[in-house]
Amino acid sequence: MNLEQLAEYFFKYAIEQGNPYDIYPLGVEIEEFGAPYIEISESGELAIVAKDRGEECLRKETTSPEVLAKWVYEIFNKE
Repeated sequence: MNLEQLAEYFFKYAIEQGNPYDIYPLGVEIEEFGAPYIEISESGELAIVAKDRGEECLRKETTSPEVLAKWVYEIFNKE
């Protein structure tokens, strides 16, 4: 699984929610100021991670790209 493949799951989910996106809002670059990013392990584990000043403040892990797509969408579409 790579970032482009994950983005396709996200775009599909966003369309289903009636809120299509043109670009995927997260990358794999580590941000040290609280911005979330995606980790993709060789074993197939996917995670949304955020670090603030070197301390991990968010980690949600799954092996499902569909679940990860939903989590990413929820982060950027909080009510």
